[in-house]
Amino acid sequence: MADPRHPHGSDALDDLAKRVAAIHQERENAGQKASVDRSGMSLGLRLASEFASAILVGGLLGYGVDVVLTMQPWGLLVGLALGFVTGTVNLIRASRQMTQAHPVDPQASGLKDDLDEDA
Repeated sequence: MADPRHPHGSDALDDLAKRVAAIHQERENAGQKASVDRSGMSLGLRLASEFASAILVGGLLGYGVDVVLTMQPWGLLVGLALGFVTGTVNLIRASRQMTQAHPVDPQASGLKDDLDEDA
């Protein structure tokens, strides 16, 4: 007896399963390409937010010192400076980690400099 849920038989069901699997594979491949394209932007936004938050936290701590010790504006200025230094150190650390994770290929062709031309 034929299955009433599949009026065209198992061949049609197998064909449908293959088409669905192909569509899922295409979407998965497109998703991987999109995530690769966005990884640079996400890294940049992460580094920018870490840098800004380091400066903000330093400024808030410096302002807190100013309020407690009544020595305006020196606590705020020192806090902002320390926040800037901390943010810069974090950027350098992250760029070193990124360089170690993805080293530059020495055999890759680069852009020619104006001095490299013989003409």
